[in-house]
Amino acid sequence: MNYLTFLLQWYNWPYLAGIVLAGASLVRPVYWDRLGSRLRDILGLAKVSGRSVLRVFAVSLALVGLTINGALHDYWPAVQERGFVPGLVITVTLAGLVARSIGRIFEHHFPQFKAIAWGDAGLSGKEGRIVSRQVSPDYRAGRAQVMSEDETLHMVLCKTREAEIYYGALVVLGEYDDEDGRYYVELVGGDDAATEAHEPQDG
Repeated sequence: MNYLTFLLQWYNWPYLAGIVLAGASLVRPVYWDRLGSRLRDILGLAKVSGRSVLRVFAVSLALVGLTINGALHDYWPAVQERGFVPGLVITVTLAGLVARSIGRIFEHHFPQFKAIAWGDAGLSGKEGRIVSRQVSPDYRAGRAQVMSEDETLHMVLCKTREAEIYYGALVVLGEYDDEDGRYYVELVGGDDAATEAHEPQDG
């Protein structure tokens, strides 16, 4: 049996459907919003696009399923058809775990937001992440992103009182300087390593 013939066997159809679903979600993404949102809820995700979760799940379903069936075909051909249902259960479970794990990464680094706001002065006490190369007392371009409860992504200017803080650090917004239009920020948990990791080395 050549590889094309193997792919077209009935026990591979659910996994080929995963490839078709991933492609269809790229061509007509709006059609798959409801399904993606339902899958996202099942996996316990919130701040990530349902379309992204659906695509990751569909691709994972195809890759894991075809890999398992390929292993059965090469090493245990006698149980290929009898192993369809257990293989499908294992594949769906693994695809769900992969989609959930990658979704968590998306939530952390690329959260879904409904709107963008600039320079809001009512965010003291909120946590945010530095998105400029640094924040310091005299660096005028220091910026942080803060996500509010209504999924609005706020971009604010910020500064520190003394130490420098570098890109990617998690900070808490403190007092807002009305004259300067910037927040004072401090590292969450006071982790000094985040201020030192990018400091230039002597020599």
